[in-house]
Amino acid sequence: MSAMNTALRRAGAEFAENARVRLGVWCILGIVAAYGLLVQSDHLQDARDAYAAAVARSARAETLRGGKDWTRLLAAEREANRTLERAFWQAETEGVAQARLQATLTEMVRGLDLRRPNIRSGVSQAVPDVPGVWQVQTRLTCQYRPGAELQMLYRLATHPKKLVVERLDVRRETSRMTLIVSAYFVGIEPEQDRQR
Repeated sequence: MSAMNTALRRAGAEFAENARVRLGVWCILGIVAAYGLLVQSDHLQDARDAYAAAVARSARAETLRGGKDWTRLLAAEREANRTLERAFWQAETEGVAQARLQATLTEMVRGLDLRRPNIRSGVSQAVPDVPGVWQVQTRLTCQYRPGAELQMLYRLATHPKKLVVERLDVRRETSRMTLIVSAYFVGIEPEQDRQR
């Protein structure tokens, strides 16, 4: 402790006797004070900007609140959402979705001149970044007579529910057709939710 007292006494004596040390200490204190003022100024400017943004948002909200019939807009939005959901395929599980898509393709194939149709389930996955929507694929391979492939495409295009042809491979030399079809389903619960 005496070493500390000795060092403090020497620094005090040097400060009292040497004008350069006094000038240096005052310069350092001035720089620290100026830096503190600049930091405080930045904080005040940030607070002013945040307040101005909040006032602008509040003014926009007041303008919007007074200008529209929100209950009518909300009802219209809900009805548009229900209409859009009805346009999608509906299923409770992935298996039901695959079965519905296979049954639809089986029904479409009936009455067409397609021989040995083979319908198999394909990929079934959640659509990235679109919660609650699942893509389900089915693959159809068969032999056909000319004209039947166009009839099948027509049936796919005019189906009341949206069907997307992901791949169509027609080989005229062997009269063989491969068709991969996707449908987009809503209502499928993710696997972890079903296990609870």
